[in-house]
Amino acid sequence: MNLMPTLASIVAIGCCLLLVSQHSGLRELGPARFIRLALIWAVLIVGLVLVIEVLNSST
Repeated sequence: MNLMPTLASIVAIGCCLLLVSQHSGLRELGPARFIRLALIWAVLIVGLVLVIEVLNSST
């Protein structure tokens, strides 16, 4: 997998999460809970990217 599409995907997902966080109840969660949720999303995204890369390299 090329680096540019991966970076573009990460930036796009980050922008989407930023837009969602501005218009939802995430502000009421507090900084600790917000950081925890952001880390969970980051782990999910990185995990999916790694799974896709492994599947693409095996074929």
